[in-house]
Amino acid sequence: MRVVGTLSNESYAKRLSSYLKRNGINNSCEMTFDPASGHMSYPLWVHDEDKIDMARVILERFEKNPADSEFDVYTTEPLQIEVPLERKPRKPQRSAQTPITTFFLTLCALLFFWNSMQEIAFFKEGIAKDSFLMTPIQDLLLYDIPPAFEELEKVVEKHNIGPDQKLEELPPAIKAELSAIEKTPFWRGLYDWVLLKIKGKDSSVAEGPMFIKIRKGQVWRFFSPCLLHQNFLHILFNMIWLWTLGRPIEQRIGGFRTLALTLVVGIGSNTVQYLMSGPFFLGYSGIVMGLAGFIWMRERLAPWEGYPLQRTTLIFLIFFVLAIFALQLVSFFLAIFTAIEFSPNIANSAHIAGALFGILLGKLPFFAWKAEKNQ
Repeated sequence: MRVVGTLSNESYAKRLSSYLKRNGINNSCEMTFDPASGHMSYPLWVHDEDKIDMARVILERFEKNPADSEFDVYTTEPLQIEVPLERKPRKPQRSAQTPITTFFLTLCALLFFWNSMQEIAFFKEGIAKDSFLMTPIQDLLLYDIPPAFEELEKVVEKHNIGPDQKLEELPPAIKAELSAIEKTPFWRGLYDWVLLKIKGKDSSVAEGPMFIKIRKGQVWRFFSPCLLHQNFLHILFNMIWLWTLGRPIEQRIGGFRTLALTLVVGIGSNTVQYLMSGPFFLGYSGIVMGLAGFIWMRERLAPWEGYPLQRTTLIFLIFFVLAIFALQLVSFFLAIFTAIEFSPNIANSAHIAGALFGILLGKLPFFAWKAEKNQ
């Protein structure tokens, strides 16, 4: 048995295979992925060595004019394209363990509970929920903490300023301290910087030093904002998606590569979000979008890996991201042309960046499902 040629079109492969069989040349087709072209290809195998030359002559004639009526073959039996054993759609064993997915789900839940306890302690002290003060967990895990906010917390604690305290009621000395802190530049993100530039305001307040805590060695902050969540619905939404998308990935590529995928997408999406909006963002949704993008790409390149990403799921995620993007555009133009200012307060840059990182990683052979390790 020998390959006599490779076709790039499935319908042509079926057409030629049927024609050869009608002429007594037993053959079969395989479906493979061609990394050079980025498309599927269809090698044609001829079983009888004595008919190899005849098959090659026919193939050469077919390639010149595949639509020629000579190759019209009418058969009642549908022709199947064979998939090599290692590329046949497979499902992981039901007992396949997913420790990395379970670990991150559990860690996010524990940190959410811990942070909630710290917020409750703040409320009991009379600090409002919408206060600028952060919990110790947030202070430790957010991407960065500008010095201005640390100074602000010190002033509030020093003078025991209550959450309902009006600025005009404060003594002049305290107002002067708060005013000086307010004018302290810190990195607010490209969005605020561009907005200030367009409105003709002083953009230097948004041009403060960047990566302050990370440059001090707190490198976990590249990833740790993913582990924090704003409220119960936020974490519930993200953890359902993590369970839905993370488990099938880990069942196919194993724990080590799932961890690598998670860290790269998390660090990449967090950094893009920081550059766009500054340090105050949180949530696992950037990684969720990365997992979805990864599965989408693997389905395109290696459909035999059998990832369970339905088209309706993909449409929902795309619609969600586009809807938030449209809302942000409305917010941007309202801020420019009117006195109305509002923000969706959703890290959509992390969503988009996460999906792109997931798609890029999905192209790498390193993340392919290697059959010999899963049988």
